[in-house]
Amino acid sequence: MTASTVKEQQLYFLFRSLKSGSESINILVTGKTGVGKSSLINAIIGEILAKEGKSLGGVTREITCHERTVNNVKFEIWDSPGLQDITEDDGEITKRITQTLRQHCSHLHLFLYCIRMDRDRV
Repeated sequence: MTASTVKEQQLYFLFRSLKSGSESINILVTGKTGVGKSSLINAIIGEILAKEGKSLGGVTREITCHERTVNNVKFEIWDSPGLQDITEDDGEITKRITQTLRQHCSHLHLFLYCIRMDRDRV
C-alpha cells in the first residue's frame, strides 16, 4: 500500500466519522495578547460567543471551547489566553493550554496563530 493510498483512506474515514457526528473538527486559536483571537473565532462562528475587548492583561484568561454544528459536522474552536502578556508567564499559559487540550481533545485538526497585521514588519 502506498503512502498516498493510506492518506486517502485516512481522509475517507475522517470525513465519514465527521458526517456521522462521531468526531468533531478541533481548532486551536492562539497568539499574542490583543491581536483579535476572540474576534476571529466570532467571525468564524458567525455570532458573538467569545468575549472580545481591549484590556492590558487580555480578555481571555482561560482556554475556552466554543462548539457549533454546521451541516452535521461538529466544530470545537478553542480560544486561548494571549501569549507575551505582561501579567502571566508564557510557559504557564502554554502548560494550561496543553493540559486542557489533553483532557478534552484527542487531537487538533487546525492550529491558528494570530498576529497583528498593522505593522510594517511581522
